Amino acid sequence: MRLKYLKTILEGQDSDSPVADISWSPNNVKLAVATAERIVLLFDRDGVRRDKFSTKPSDPSAGKKSYVITSLAFSENSELLGVAQSDNMVFVYRVGADWSGKKVICNKFPLTGAPLRLLSAENGFYTGTSDGKIRSLDCKSNKSSSLWSAGACCVSLARGGGEAALASGHVDGTLYLNGRLLLRYALPPTALVLLPPYMIVGSCDGRISVYEAQRGALLRNLEPSLPPDRRDIISATLSPSGQTVAFGVFDGCLVGEVKESGALEVSALPIPNLYAARALAWSGDGTQLAVASQTGAVLQFEAVLKRWVWRDTVEVRHVSPRQLLLTRLANDSLPLTVTTKLAPDIFNVRFIGNDWYAVCRTSCSLILCDIARGLTSEVAWSGAGERVYAAVGGACLLQRAGELSVLEYGLDRVLHTVRTERVNPHVLSVRINEGQKEEGRDRKHLAYLLDRQTIAVVDLVSGVQLGQWWHEARVDWLELNESGHLLLLRDTRRRLALLRLDTGEKEIIASGVSFVQWIENSDAVVAQTPTHLLIWYSAWEPQCVEMSECGAGAVLVQARAVLLRGGARLALDEHRLEFNTALRNGDLEGCAQYLDSVGGSADVAQLWRQLAEQALKNENVPLAAKCYREVGDEARTYYLDKTVELAVAEGDGDVTTGLINPIVRARLAIFAGDLATAEECYVKRANRLEMAISMYKQFNRWTDAIALAEKTDRDIAKTLKQQYMDYLTSTGRYGEAGAALAARGDTGGSVRLWLRGGRARRAAAALLQHPALLHDDELLHAVLDRLVQEEWWEVAGEISERMGDAGTAVEYYAKGNNYGRAVQLAREACPGEVTRLEGEWGAWLVASRQAGAAVPHLIEAGHTVDALTAAIKAHHYKKALQIVQVIDDKEAIRDQCEQLGNYFISTQEWETAERVLISCGMVERCVRAYNAAGKIADGLRLAAAHLTEEETKDIFMPLAEKSRQEGQLRKAEQIYIGLGDPDEAISMYKEASQYEAMLRLVGAHRPALLEATRRHVAQALHAAGDLRAAENYYVQAGDWKSAIQMYRSSGQWESAERVSRAHAPSGVQQQVSLQWAATLAPAAAARLLAARGLAALGARWALQAHRWDIAMELSDLGGGITKREVARHEAAALAEEKPEEAEAAFLRAAAAEDAVRMWLSKAHHQRALALAEQHAPHMVEEVLVEGARAAAERGDLAQFEALMIRANRPREVVQHYKDLELWEEAGRVSREYLPDSAEPVPSAVPPLLQRAAHHADRGEWWEAVELLLSASAAGAAGGALRLAERAALRAARLARDRLRGAPRRDAARLLADAFAAIGQSDVGEQLRVALLEGVDDDTPAADYEEEELKHESVMEEVDVESSALEKLARAGHWQRCLAHAGEKAPHYALRYAANLFKTHSRTEGIDIESEEVPEVLSQVIDTLRQYLTDDVTVSSADVPLAKAVCSEILVRMSTAPKAFTVMNDAVAVMVAAGADDRTLQALILLMGLHVPQIASKVARALPRYTDIIVADVAFYLCGSTVRSEEDGAREAFVMLNHCLDLVEAADDDSAHLIDYTDFECTDWSRSPLLLESACVRGAALSALRDWLLAVSMDQQVDQTLPTDGRGKYSSCVAEGEPCCVLTGYPLSTRLVTFSNGRCANREGWARVRAAAREAGAAAAALRALALSCGPPDAAHV
Repeated sequence: MRLKYLKTILEGQDSDSPVADISWSPNNVKLAVATAERIVLLFDRDGVRRDKFSTKPSDPSAGKKSYVITSLAFSENSELLGVAQSDNMVFVYRVGADWSGKKVICNKFPLTGAPLRLLSAENGFYTGTSDGKIRSLDCKSNKSSSLWSAGACCVSLARGGGEAALASGHVDGTLYLNGRLLLRYALPPTALVLLPPYMIVGSCDGRISVYEAQRGALLRNLEPSLPPDRRDIISATLSPSGQTVAFGVFDGCLVGEVKESGALEVSALPIPNLYAARALAWSGDGTQLAVASQTGAVLQFEAVLKRWVWRDTVEVRHVSPRQLLLTRLANDSLPLTVTTKLAPDIFNVRFIGNDWYAVCRTSCSLILCDIARGLTSEVAWSGAGERVYAAVGGACLLQRAGELSVLEYGLDRVLHTVRTERVNPHVLSVRINEGQKEEGRDRKHLAYLLDRQTIAVVDLVSGVQLGQWWHEARVDWLELNESGHLLLLRDTRRRLALLRLDTGEKEIIASGVSFVQWIENSDAVVAQTPTHLLIWYSAWEPQCVEMSECGAGAVLVQARAVLLRGGARLALDEHRLEFNTALRNGDLEGCAQYLDSVGGSADVAQLWRQLAEQALKNENVPLAAKCYREVGDEARTYYLDKTVELAVAEGDGDVTTGLINPIVRARLAIFAGDLATAEECYVKRANRLEMAISMYKQFNRWTDAIALAEKTDRDIAKTLKQQYMDYLTSTGRYGEAGAALAARGDTGGSVRLWLRGGRARRAAAALLQHPALLHDDELLHAVLDRLVQEEWWEVAGEISERMGDAGTAVEYYAKGNNYGRAVQLAREACPGEVTRLEGEWGAWLVASRQAGAAVPHLIEAGHTVDALTAAIKAHHYKKALQIVQVIDDKEAIRDQCEQLGNYFISTQEWETAERVLISCGMVERCVRAYNAAGKIADGLRLAAAHLTEEETKDIFMPLAEKSRQEGQLRKAEQIYIGLGDPDEAISMYKEASQYEAMLRLVGAHRPALLEATRRHVAQALHAAGDLRAAENYYVQAGDWKSAIQMYRSSGQWESAERVSRAHAPSGVQQQVSLQWAATLAPAAAARLLAARGLAALGARWALQAHRWDIAMELSDLGGGITKREVARHEAAALAEEKPEEAEAAFLRAAAAEDAVRMWLSKAHHQRALALAEQHAPHMVEEVLVEGARAAAERGDLAQFEALMIRANRPREVVQHYKDLELWEEAGRVSREYLPDSAEPVPSAVPPLLQRAAHHADRGEWWEAVELLLSASAAGAAGGALRLAERAALRAARLARDRLRGAPRRDAARLLADAFAAIGQSDVGEQLRVALLEGVDDDTPAADYEEEELKHESVMEEVDVESSALEKLARAGHWQRCLAHAGEKAPHYALRYAANLFKTHSRTEGIDIESEEVPEVLSQVIDTLRQYLTDDVTVSSADVPLAKAVCSEILVRMSTAPKAFTVMNDAVAVMVAAGADDRTLQALILLMGLHVPQIASKVARALPRYTDIIVADVAFYLCGSTVRSEEDGAREAFVMLNHCLDLVEAADDDSAHLIDYTDFECTDWSRSPLLLESACVRGAALSALRDWLLAVSMDQQVDQTLPTDGRGKYSSCVAEGEPCCVLTGYPLSTRLVTFSNGRCANREGWARVRAAAREAGAAAAALRALALSCGPPDAAHV
């Protein structure tokens, strides 16, 4: 036990102010604290003070401080609080179980001594006083009684269970148990705990002793480790669970667990500065311990071993091993304390029933808890595997191993156990004291099923089975009423039955019942059928049911109303329910009062009548009269009022006494219709014969009156008989009068009376019984005439026969249908009539449904056809067959033959049926009968013999189709073969995949197709996954190659090799082995090939297949190749695509030179240099030179110079600078690295050359020539002849290309002088002549300028390299070139763009999900925007280059489809560059994908341009857009599936293998543009594959493109026809025309224009459209 500090309820004082006592209420609601100031404080469970009150002295005159409180105790019901005071008084306060009550003193007990200890008792309290007495205080009687007296002051008192109920400890050390001196302790036992069978005692010596409670034997002593000066055991208390005991000591307390053996283990809880722990108290649930100190402090501790929460619903706190506390977190019920009495601990808790019920398990018991009602039941239980039904009629059911145990919450025992396997709660009903309980009697019943149809009911109180009842159908629901006297059950036929348990009567009261329920607190029932709602207000009267139409199903009966689906509510009749309840309980007066209170507010007439009937049964005649008066039944009211008056008179004013009077009893019997009882009362009890006879006469019971009179007085009987005869004749009741005369022996008179009353048959019977009367002709003829008149023919015939008139008798017998007597008499008297009579007899028998008996009579009469009909009607088929054989006209009996044939068909007498049906021409009927019976062969045989081919097909083809649909393929085959159509049978087996049967038929009927069919079957089985069977058919067809390929494709290489060994040549076997090896790990592949002797062949194959790992393994297994050779082959193969891996391979092959050359070929000079320095030092110079040359080509002169210097080639640097006319740089390198050069560069030359270059850049050609010639002169003067020569040659080229007229002549002269200065006079002369040739001095200035321009353009085309701009461009100085290009800027801008595209791969920086474009594309667009403006046009010579650049921009733009902001700039650039319409259209459609109003149509048209945009990106974008539509899965699947094909084609370089079958209905391009690798990759590609896989498995998605009325896809545009410039769709009739002649569909244009009002993508798309097509023409909108 662990104690955790919670809070301090009362703070301690600085002085000695001890708390007198503390006490918790058993219901755990209140904590009472008695202070030193004689005040009682009341705290709640959380330690919050809720109330307080002051106590008072027993003698007010003694003063308020004349006493102190010595002890406190709550009563067991928590309502009373006992306060013991030192002034010899115990006051009992009624404080209430909760906080709503008012505090009053309800008892006070004056005593002879001061009460020092107080404990609760069953009816009050126990107290121990200072004079040594132990007394019982009874709060009910307000009396106290002495239990025993010890003679010494009581210092401790303890109460326990069992026989040792109460123990007391006294100051002299004596301990008493139930008044018996148990032992003497050495010291006063200040701490006493009674825990049967142990008693625990503590005293001031710090020792705790455990004794046996019955004998007082010491079991063990315990001495806790306490300070020597603080060893007092001051107080003690036992937890509610009985497992934990707490002792109060100085500055703390001791807490210990009591074991079953009596062992006690205590642990100290130190509480500093507490001082003496005067009082301890456990809360009612054992979860808290309150400690009161000497200083007035009260502390609260939590005592919980463990706590946990079940599903945020219930908190479980383990107070001790034997006790739990269950608390609903919603605070919708009180906490429930669960304690085991049978086991040492509770080790498992689980919750059921929406967490309102708990099942706690111990080692030997189960504890079942109802949290809502706060009840627990503990029963002995071992083992597991039980099923618990927590809430069945207020009880709990346990089912295990076929046994069902019933427990009532709150009782620690099993009520009853039965054996049953039917434990569904719907077929179990438990009622425990529900409804109105009878005084002093429990009502507990269980209804259950012994089997599916047998119900048993058990009285759970006595354990007696009340009965068993069998039901004719399986029961699926049953329920008892609240009293347990009626049982409702429903069977699987939806019939509702009511069973009365007292009589055992069962009655079906409704059918088609889907819902049924008892009404709470009544015997009323509500049931629901598909059409009506049925209400029985009293199930005791099942015939009284109210029905109301109700289409909705009943779902709940609540608050005396039926709640229907849909919210409808049907209120029940409250009056009927209340009345029936009171009536069933026998409260008739209450029923009457209730009906009186209802008055006229409801129709209660039926209830009054019901009450009247019950009142008469209970002999409450006045109440019955009142009931009939209320309903207005005056007759019954009058009769009962007179009866009451008679009872009052006979009973001398006492109605009850008067009702015993026999005359009154007779009247009540008459009222009830019981005349026999009334006669007994009149005659035997009242001796009033005349009243009984009068009663019978009054009710016309003459025979009873005469019989009574004959018993008592014969004279009166004679008079009554005469009166009776007069009465009968006067009322016309001649039949009864005749019977009375016949009884007296007057037969003649009775006959006459019967004739008079129309009873001719009765008169005739009397005549025939008395032959003497037959001689009275008058009477005889009168009777005969009346018989004929009334058509009593048989009797008339019998009388005529007695009279001797045989002919008349025969006619009368025939008319009376007594043909037997008629024929018999006719044979004797008139034989000629026999045949006629036989025919009539047969016809009458047929009409009388006696056809079997009619057959011989009809045959006797010669009516053969009628006899046949009768025989068939009588099911005498054998007789009918005989009759058929003698009838020649078979057409006349066609219907009869058909009936006869049907019978023989039903009895499987096929030959007879065939013979009968064929005889009457019903062959088709017989054939169909054979077919219906599965006798197809007989049907075909009969049809072939008697029917035409068309008739046979009409019969059998539908049957074959039906058999085919039903899976009866053998039957269908039989029909097809019988009809001569084996191909249809073969097709049928093919559709059903029954290939063996199909091949059987092919072999039998189409042997030429057998091989092809086997191959087809093998392919089908291969597709279905049955590879073994497919192999068999492939081999049978001789196509072993397909069998091998099949196993290869499925990865079953063992099977593929097995087939190749069995059927293929050795070369194929080797190929299969090599292919198998390709699928294995390297080591396994090598071992496989070596094991088959293919090591050398495998090595060659591995090198060709680039399987270097396998080749490496084979090099060690005799493959005839070294690892170095393998590595060299690997490196050569990887050099192009994977140079890093190739480098490693070259190094493994010791071929570092090849690795260096590889990097040089890829222009990776730094990588090549590092590799050369590490592995091939002799190649360093070569690498440096190649790197320098590459730097020179891209214009990086600093890098060129550095590398060439490292390569020790400064002369080449100088020469390159000279070629570029970078004279200063050339001079610097020459001075730094070639100090001994033979030709120094004069310092004056470089500035002159630089100035000449600037003039040339500005087009000042003459100035440039002059400066170049000056530089040549300076170089010649300085000794730099070669430099002077180069400057002069440069001047000559400028003069030739740029100068005209006089400047050209001057330049020619100066050039001649310059070349003469350097010793090349002949060259100078030649240049002069060449320059002066064709120069005309007379050309006007204007003509000169015009000719100069023309010649200048021609010279540009012929020799571009002569331009300074061209040199800058070739040197890579593009920005400098563009800055000086002037009008040529567009040309060089386009070339710069082309150069950027050339030096940067298309796949560089691609990310289709990013909104950023690749850097090179951004750089190109920015450059072209700067130099291609609206006022600058591209020259005709640059048009091809411009279009090529535009196409490349489009390609690269399609790889960044999310970069919408850049697309507008791209459109402007492409329009300025003169891009063609198709390129602009593709870019505008790319922009249209960002406009929701047209994105759907754009996505369906954009694939048309996949030859000029990247195809896999286009299809990915379009498919994703269509996929987002609600019904776009079909088209999206086709697009995205093609995207996946394009991705694989790009990666595998297999675009030529792509299938375009699905696009036959479109105008989409069949020549897709793909890059070196796919652009759709990574997460986008993975998501695409997953979606395609999911859709491909969905059979509801059609995986083809839809078509329109043209048979084309919706976006398809016919060849040569224009399309909508905005959506790419075909043009409609309503168009918007733009200034360039292009058109857009008005609908899409209007939507985009409306969306453009809010800016965004739509506005940008319209701006791009305006740039490319111009504004819309308003006249053509």
